Amino acid sequence: MNKILKTITGLVATTLFIGCVPAPKPQVGTNIGTAIGASSSVEYGVKPYHYASSIKSYFSTKIKRASSAQYKFSEPKRAYKQKGFAYGGEVDWKGWLVETSVATTSRSGRLLTPKPYLVLFKGEQVVEHILGNSHKLVTKIDK
Repeated sequence: MNKILKTITGLVATTLFIGCVPAPKPQVGTNIGTAIGASSSVEYGVKPYHYASSIKSYFSTKIKRASSAQYKFSEPKRAYKQKGFAYGGEVDWKGWLVETSVATTSRSGRLLTPKPYLVLFKGEQVVEHILGNSHKLVTKIDK
């Protein structure tokens, strides 16, 4: 019985250790599979220039009282998102990230505390939004 317990404990500890090792990060700027001298815009797409209006339009269907909300935007940054570690940690998305905060109003018209969002873009199109200032699977290239 004691030998079986030691074996099971060893297997569980090994499994937990292997599950905690992060996947390797993809090489940035290698342009594998692209023409020689191609810019990183091939990998990440075109930088969104009308990101403010795109984000406001996107959130108009996602949050209540979006028309009276106050927005703050950072400059777009190149970023990528990995698939979950259960899926191998491969790159799931490459594009542009805009850090946004949205302060909505209550029913009485009082301004509520702003919520931070990471808004992911591919060109001028919003792909996804993530609540919070950071995410374990999202890595910013431009600091």
